[in-house]
Amino acid sequence: MSGSSCSLPTEAVIYLQAGKEQPYIYPMNKWLFLLLLQTATLSAQTPRLNKYWVTFSDKNNSPHCLCRPAELLSARALERRAKASIPLDETDLPVNPEYVEGLKAKGARIHLTSRWLNAAAVIADSLTATRLKALAYVDTVQYVGPHLRTINHVVASFSRDQRPPVVLPKPLRPDNPYGYSGMQNSLLNLPLLHFAGHRGHGIWVGVMDGGFLAADILPFFDSVANDGRLMAVRNFVDRYQNVYLAATHGTSVLSAMAANVPGFLVGGAPDAAYFLFRTEDTGGEFPIEECNWVAAAEYADSMGIDIINASLGYTSFNDAALSHSFEVLNGRTAIGSRGASIAVQKGMIVCNSAGNSGDEPWKHIGVPADAPGVIAVGALDYDGTRASFSSFGPTADGRIKPDLCAPGLQVVVAGSKDFELGMSSGTSLASPMLTGGIAALWSAFPEKTAAEIVDAVYASADQYDRPDVARGYGLPDLSKAWGTLAGFVHDGDFINNARNGFFASDPRAGTLTFWSMAPLSEPSAVYLKNILGESIPVAFRHHLQRVGRIELEGLSDLPAGTYTLSCVTQGGVIPFLGLVWH
Repeated sequence: MSGSSCSLPTEAVIYLQAGKEQPYIYPMNKWLFLLLLQTATLSAQTPRLNKYWVTFSDKNNSPHCLCRPAELLSARALERRAKASIPLDETDLPVNPEYVEGLKAKGARIHLTSRWLNAAAVIADSLTATRLKALAYVDTVQYVGPHLRTINHVVASFSRDQRPPVVLPKPLRPDNPYGYSGMQNSLLNLPLLHFAGHRGHGIWVGVMDGGFLAADILPFFDSVANDGRLMAVRNFVDRYQNVYLAATHGTSVLSAMAANVPGFLVGGAPDAAYFLFRTEDTGGEFPIEECNWVAAAEYADSMGIDIINASLGYTSFNDAALSHSFEVLNGRTAIGSRGASIAVQKGMIVCNSAGNSGDEPWKHIGVPADAPGVIAVGALDYDGTRASFSSFGPTADGRIKPDLCAPGLQVVVAGSKDFELGMSSGTSLASPMLTGGIAALWSAFPEKTAAEIVDAVYASADQYDRPDVARGYGLPDLSKAWGTLAGFVHDGDFINNARNGFFASDPRAGTLTFWSMAPLSEPSAVYLKNILGESIPVAFRHHLQRVGRIELEGLSDLPAGTYTLSCVTQGGVIPFLGLVWH
């Protein structure tokens, strides 16, 4: 309370927070004075606890062995490594358990360990930290912040089954399945992928944030939760395991990918599976959060997660002495950047927000967006220009950053209750917008590796041949990337010239499928011609859906080459040029 030099009893604080009557304050007397004096003395004698990053010199004499990979990684993780020909190495071995026990013997409490960086984050006082430095197998002991004791308790007090009935408001447009999110999805050319049935099915996405308030009960996530695809995995901040904590940032981020309420809000990959990690301590900003980031990425790798989204970044800390200088942004120095780079090497796609310092004197991206291989995502307005707040590159060693951009200004997201919608801006939203789109794309080609998917996404971006430090390689066209991976070659503006249509071919089955974002009236005829103008007999089927789809059949003997296709409909003749059959 203001004007008071002592705190109220705990019960009094609870009553005041609950809006109840003023609690009774006992008059000061000598017994209370002595009690307060004793408490103050004990407090002064209690050493302050901090968190330290302890690195080890080796993994010698470890009981773990690369010869037993099933003890180190899940079957799904091993399958991902095998698909990309990524061998296991020493970074996959856990830290030596004897070293961990040695830290405990000196009085340290273990917060987490990192197999990739061969380190442990510990809770200890400064005297204990000094003792740790004397251990023969300890290389360094680095202060990474105070031990914050605040715990964010769960706000939601009822389960999904107990949730009161939800009354749906009127949809924005009954004929638009995307509702309020149509514009942001269209900027990435996502609807075509979705209409073709590629909405992230089979892709596992790990999401790191400061908490996902009410995501377990909000109707926006009903389909993903009821289908068993929403998993609260681990809280790396404190021992309180629930991740559905009092932080709405993660909920907004998640909704850009996982929300699925047609007519209101549909995320980039509503059919993917989502694994939630709490790594951000909302009680303060310190480097320990980078350690949490790395530990969560390691856990995601071991589970077999395909894509990580982290709408987090680190430059300035509460303790200014710990803040990063520009020279640190080389991808090799900061704890978070070193771990993020390894995450990419393990075969995952990592999308991380570039940062929101474009309007500030700092201007630069943050950690771990500077890491090689990490897709640092900048934010765009709906006309495709860089949002003014989106951070600039390059890295300290001159690499292009940000890497790619996505919608990040006034992105429609889920609110904190019922069907409340909101708008949020920041690269924190641009990153999940791109992550969701990449998950949808990868679900169309699950046999592809992360590198193959990423290469196609980069190649589809509007500045691929002229990257800069404001937009990187630019805004991806995910339908174009889809076509590239399917083996369809087209000129740069094919999709727009073809009335938002797209072809995918399967020469082995002798079929050619065309999708259109708008429903097509049934064609009376379909003409396929070679470069000499000769007509090729073809049978076709038309599927009357909310998206027009035409399947051409009987092409198993069609030689490779360039063809033209035209459909005669009630609306006239629709030509499609430059079709390439492989």
